[in-house]
Amino acid sequence: MRRVAGCSAAAAMAPYFVIKIFWTLHGLRGGGLHDGAWSRLDWAAINGLTVGMSGLAILLGLALGQRWGMRVPGWLMLLPAWIGAGFLVPVIPVLPILLVLSPVGDAGGGGTDPAMPGWEAGLLTVSFAGFGLGVAIAVPIYAGQRWPGALTGRPTDDSVGTAFRSVRDVTARFAAAICVVLGLPQIFWGLGGTLGLQPATLDARDPQWHVLTVNTGLWALIGAWGVWSLTRRRADFRGRTAMLLTWTASGFLFAWGTWKAAFTFAVVPSFPPPEYLWVLALQNHVGALAGVMILLVGLLTVADRRQARTADPERTV
Repeated sequence: MRRVAGCSAAAAMAPYFVIKIFWTLHGLRGGGLHDGAWSRLDWAAINGLTVGMSGLAILLGLALGQRWGMRVPGWLMLLPAWIGAGFLVPVIPVLPILLVLSPVGDAGGGGTDPAMPGWEAGLLTVSFAGFGLGVAIAVPIYAGQRWPGALTGRPTDDSVGTAFRSVRDVTARFAAAICVVLGLPQIFWGLGGTLGLQPATLDARDPQWHVLTVNTGLWALIGAWGVWSLTRRRADFRGRTAMLLTWTASGFLFAWGTWKAAFTFAVVPSFPPPEYLWVLALQNHVGALAGVMILLVGLLTVADRRQARTADPERTV
């Protein structure tokens, strides 16, 4: 199953990789978009960056599915898997909705802003969904085979020192509080609330914005629940659900927070968003920080479980 999922993820990302190469070459010849936000961005450079990212994604999928992937340093596997899964896995449930709501044009593109052909948008959607689904299946199997017991079991009071537990628990509570503060307003706005938004730009809220905003808020709350759950001494984590959801939510907050934060400062949007720009910047930066904090709690929890297993090899986890 790991081989099938990993190789399928790599194969799914291949069309995106090829399309981005063509877009980069087209940009080097003076083509691409140059209006709106793209007046301050380099079409070839941005697409060249995504060529590198998608190339690494293909290598990640192959490594997850092949035996030689077990010999790759753990951090070199988990870091890109964390970021890649964070980018795509949480978006999979809403991708069909976004595709239906997307203002896709025909290949001729008669408007002033060239619309993406329907076949191209569909192919990119398949690439994102296929890679995200493949990684979502392959990574837990890979981690379970390489580090048995790391994703299951429960933290115990006697497996780690007091200082260790204090750092982990304080970090978890702080990260959970941040996620709640980030998640609740976005769900409120996505469901139609307007308090805290710019009155002058409320018309910028289209159906896609509502779907993405609610989805972002939900994953922030999942991160809050997950990081809080991992430090409960009486909780039973024999399944992998809590750890995997927490890991995915933290990657989502970090990956999208970092990506959006970079463009918040680099680009003035063509159409002002419903949120105040300072609110967007704060959400993105604080969200990325929360993602790192949740990851830290997860790593400390895994270290706790490994130490418990070492101290008591006969213990069932």
